[in-house]
Amino acid sequence: MTDGGAFWVGGYTPEMGGSSSGISRWRADGDTFVAAGPAHPTPSPSFLARHPRLSVLYSADESAGTVSAFRITAAGGELSPLGSRPAGPAVCHVAVSPSGDHLAATCWGDGTVALYPIDPEGALGEPVLTTPAEDPHPALRATTPPPAGLEASSRAHMSLWLGPEEVVTTDLGYDLLRVFSVRDGRLHPTSTVELPFGCGPRHLVALSDDLLVVCTEYSCEALSVVRDGAGRRLAARLPLTPDSPQPGETAAHIEASPGGLLHVGLRGSDRIAVLRCDEAGALAGIGAFASGGSLPRHHAVEGRVLRVAHQGSDEITTHRVDDGGLSTGVVDRAAVGSPTVILAS
Repeated sequence: MTDGGAFWVGGYTPEMGGSSSGISRWRADGDTFVAAGPAHPTPSPSFLARHPRLSVLYSADESAGTVSAFRITAAGGELSPLGSRPAGPAVCHVAVSPSGDHLAATCWGDGTVALYPIDPEGALGEPVLTTPAEDPHPALRATTPPPAGLEASSRAHMSLWLGPEEVVTTDLGYDLLRVFSVRDGRLHPTSTVELPFGCGPRHLVALSDDLLVVCTEYSCEALSVVRDGAGRRLAARLPLTPDSPQPGETAAHIEASPGGLLHVGLRGSDRIAVLRCDEAGALAGIGAFASGGSLPRHHAVEGRVLRVAHQGSDEITTHRVDDGGLSTGVVDRAAVGSPTVILAS
């Protein structure tokens, strides 16, 4: 359920070193990104999701370790709280099932995935949490330090619903995809996909029922994953640009457009990489362009318009893109405090 031309933006608030005030509403006026009202105070809503039928918005409140629900009022699009529920530490992503019956939340802090029932009004019930992933590479991990000095551990980062009763999650710390079925209000593990050691799978998109593409935070690659019998397997891998990863470069978010076109944000080098994936999972690079700011954390694509949330430079830049997905130039800059997610309303 969306309102044409309207957007919600989340970001890091001061307790996490950011300058966001919470969840803010924006609208597109041609190419210009315009604030549409004051922010709703929320502790570091680093990711947002919309209910597929109801006028309800959900946030991953990363610093508080909670997930919150808000009714979007008809008059002015203001947010009315429907309550918060506990999650694991550093909850960083939320996703609502296509049926609108459940919400999945992934927790970077301890690797757990939480499943919440959603009632007919859109409010969340009590969560049921999974156990963290198990390391498929213990021998390698014992002799290889984790990236950036992080402690080697399970770090769930994103969930993607593949249907009303199936969800796949990335585990950035243990280089895994985990697939779950939903039964009796719980997530039941059905399969895993082991990805290259040290790659750090962060976000993913589904191009079809049989094809997923993952962007990896540490190795700065695109990985295609195809269905293989009852499970899935890695089909192809490709650096996001010919010189990736550069020193200090990490991939952040991946978005798909019709025809298998992919945009991936690269922090550190502050670029957007453009790739294509065919129906068999073969990957091909198209090019890259400057994101227009610092630390491109998230982006949203609508036709020929690409909007990039720059966490480091406190702005959202709007690009026009050509048929190949490459920018023809920045056409707007909007001042936004520490933005981490842009969601079409």
